[in-house]
Amino acid sequence: MRRVPPTIASLEDLVAPLTEPEFRELLRSRSIRFHRGSGENRYSDLLTWRSLRSMIEAGAVPAEALRITKEAAVIPPVFYLENGKVAGDKLERLLSSGASLVIAALSPHVPALDALCASIGDRTAETIVAGAIATCGDGGALAYHYDEDDLFIVQVEGSKRWRIYGPPVQNPVTGMDMSPKQQGEPVFDEVLRPGDFLFLPAGYWHQCENERDLSLHLGIFFKPRTAYYAVKSLLAKLMTEEIFRRPLARLESSTERTALEAEIKSRLIGQFENMLSSRPSTG
Repeated sequence: MRRVPPTIASLEDLVAPLTEPEFRELLRSRSIRFHRGSGENRYSDLLTWRSLRSMIEAGAVPAEALRITKEAAVIPPVFYLENGKVAGDKLERLLSSGASLVIAALSPHVPALDALCASIGDRTAETIVAGAIATCGDGGALAYHYDEDDLFIVQVEGSKRWRIYGPPVQNPVTGMDMSPKQQGEPVFDEVLRPGDFLFLPAGYWHQCENERDLSLHLGIFFKPRTAYYAVKSLLAKLMTEEIFRRPLARLESSTERTALEAEIKSRLIGQFENMLSSRPSTG
């Protein structure tokens, strides 16, 4: 009798055999953690290459969400689209030739993944998004780089070698300089196989190498709330308030300037405090 893999529906399911408190400590400390599976791929009910290809061909995962790369260069959509839709046979041929499929935000298009990400977001008060990378042949989908978000990687099919280098960029955010740094000896060098998981904290430079068979892994992105992103998102809201659009140099008196300055400071502090306090319950 075929053994049915358990359903992954919560943070606890995802990170087992780690406990949720143990995983939260990894998030706080941003420590690399690798766990070798027991030989059974318990993540296959979340996604398989067969189910992913079917969703792509049916248009459930839109073509705009896909990025096809080869040797880290992007392949134009004309090579895998027919009448605006992804042709499965063309996609397979590209992968067979050594190309990779990258879907940075897959979860909004896959109900089971979307529900899992929502559940984890409720527990952690962070924005959670799941992506996927499928690679066939030697090499990797992406050049040597680091991610701004913490990543929980689960190997679903095939195998992939991960090499991670330190020291990490501390608390990276989008827009920082990502120029490649000199590589030394890796601080982590392992091959992930079906059922394995790897917690890769933000800021660690890394590269992946595939083996010949098709490899499929999921990356669960943990996007933490930071003061930088709070201020960045606040700017669009400030645009709608007339007080922040007044020409400061055209005020008639120092009294008027002082009053406006006090009002602006008060509004900024109030808006910022509201943003920081509006966090979902961690249960």
